[in-house]
Amino acid sequence: MNKTTRLLGSLLIITIATSCGTGGKNQSAQTDDPLANSPIVGQYVQVGTDKVMSCDQELLADTVRIPLSFFTEELEIVKLDNRDEALVGQTGVTISDNYILAHSGYPPTAFKLFDRKGNFIAEVGKIGQGPGEYGSVYDAQVDELNQRIYLMPWQSDKLLVFDMQGKALDPIPFGTRCPKAKFRVNPAKRTLTVAVLPWSQTPAIVWIQDMEGKHLKEVAPGHLVVPNNFNSEVFSNFNQPEVFDLSLYCMMPPRVDSLYQYDAETNRLHPVFTFRHTATDPVPWHGYIEWPNHFAGNFSGPPVVRQVETGTVATPGETFHYLVDKKTGKGSYFKLYNDYFGNLEIGYPSYAFSNGYYTRNIEPGNLLTDIENALKNQDITAEMRKKLTDLQTSIDENDNNYVMIAKLKP
Repeated sequence: MNKTTRLLGSLLIITIATSCGTGGKNQSAQTDDPLANSPIVGQYVQVGTDKVMSCDQELLADTVRIPLSFFTEELEIVKLDNRDEALVGQTGVTISDNYILAHSGYPPTAFKLFDRKGNFIAEVGKIGQGPGEYGSVYDAQVDELNQRIYLMPWQSDKLLVFDMQGKALDPIPFGTRCPKAKFRVNPAKRTLTVAVLPWSQTPAIVWIQDMEGKHLKEVAPGHLVVPNNFNSEVFSNFNQPEVFDLSLYCMMPPRVDSLYQYDAETNRLHPVFTFRHTATDPVPWHGYIEWPNHFAGNFSGPPVVRQVETGTVATPGETFHYLVDKKTGKGSYFKLYNDYFGNLEIGYPSYAFSNGYYTRNIEPGNLLTDIENALKNQDITAEMRKKLTDLQTSIDENDNNYVMIAKLKP
C-alpha cells in the first residue's frame, strides 16, 4: 500500500440489505431453517443442577451450506479513512454501535479507533513498556456509555484504559497477573468480569471486581487447571447480551471439556454444551462457540506428523465445523457462505463472530480478488452482479482496508 496516498472527499459506506438477497438456488435458505432436514444430534442431559446439551459426533450427517443472512440482519462494507495515520493491517476489529476499533498486528502496532462510517478518530495509546503502553493485546472493548476503551495485554496485572481520543488514563488493577485473559466491563454497574488461563498457581479462573481492583466474587479453577505454558487459549465470544461465555482450548494435550456460562448471581460456571467425539486416542483439537440460537464448534481430523531437524512435529489435520440448534437438537456439519457478497464461502465459520457481529477486515487487493471470484458465480442475480461491479470500480489498491460488518439476529 502506498502510504502517501490520501483519500479526498467522503468515505465509502455500502449497505447490502437482506431484502436484496442473491437469488438463485440458495434463495429459499434465507427464510427456511437450513437444519430442518438434519438429524437430531444433540440432547439435553442433566448434570447435577445443570442442563447441558451433548452433541454426538457419530450422529452428524452431511454438510449443509448456510447463508450468512440466516444468522445476520444485514451487511455493511465500510471503507476506512485513507490518511497515513489511519492505515491498518488485515487484523481483527472490535465493533460497537458507533465505533470500529482496529486491533494491532504483528509486530505490534497501536490500536486505531474509527467511527462506523470509517472516519479516523485516534490512535489508542502507544506500543512500548512504559505506563499506558502495550505490546500484544489479548482482548479489547469499547465502552460507549462511559466513553472509554479497554485493552487487555497478553500478560498483565492490570487492564489498560483510554479515553475516546486515545489518551491513556489510570489502569484498573487485577491483583494477580493474567497470562491470557478475556474480560467484560459492565458500563452501567461499573464492574469488571475477568476469565483467565487457569494455571496451577492461578487463584481464580473467573472473577468479578470493582474498577479499583477489589475482588467481589471469584471461582477457583478446580478441575479446569491447564499446564503452565502458553499452549492453551481462553475463548469468550460475547455473542449474546449479558452472557459471559467461556471455553478453554487445550492443545497439548487436548482433553474432553465443555462450553460454560458464568452466572454472576450464583457465582458459578455452568456447563451448557459439550461434544462427544468418536472414540479416538488422543482427543482431537477442538473448540466451542455459542450464538443466540445455536451451538457451534470445530475439531480436527487425525494429526499430520512431519519430520524436522529436531525430531517430529504434529499439527492438526483437516478442520470440521458443526452446528446444533439449541431448541431442536438438530445439527450437521456446515459451511457458511456470504450471500450478501456473491455466495463466497466464509472460512472458519465457527469463529467468524464475536461481540454479536460477523466481521471481516480485508485489504483492498484481497477484496478485489474476492469480487473477481464472486463475479464468476453463475447463480447470483443481475442486481447482485451490479452491486459487486460498482464496488469493484470504486476500489483503489492504495486504499486503506475495508471492514465487513453484519449484526447477529437475536
